[in-house]
Amino acid sequence: MIYRRALKHGLPKAYLKDYGDFLETKKWKWVDDLTLTMSNGQRCFFTHGRSADVLKVSQTMGMNTVQGHYHTKFVISYWANPDNIFWAMNVGCLIDQKSMAFSYAKNFRTRFIIGCGIILNGIPRLLPMVLNNKGRWIGKIV
Repeated sequence: MIYRRALKHGLPKAYLKDYGDFLETKKWKWVDDLTLTMSNGQRCFFTHGRSADVLKVSQTMGMNTVQGHYHTKFVISYWANPDNIFWAMNVGCLIDQKSMAFSYAKNFRTRFIIGCGIILNGIPRLLPMVLNNKGRWIGKIV
């Protein structure tokens, strides 16, 4: 967000660090989408966020799908064709809804869902994080 704002207001790109420098992840290769073959042989499409309806994304791609971006979505849905059963998982987020970067959401009636997803032997699972009354993680997952 800072990067976009700096460019919008005329700060030369040469004055800005790239994400790899800033996050100290120079060896990482940043990608928008990724398809991997899981341990059970099925393919899984990973994306930041294509549609609020992750099931539709999975059906369009014709494979299991994992996505984030939709901060209030935390769900696993299934669909099937004559050959196989597939799933689609929205993993919520790991952000502080009260941070300045998310001030656009200060009047939202819905709360962001803090959690993550894992895939074990091709089976998806959601892990919601337990928060205290101030919205801070207490170090436990459900």
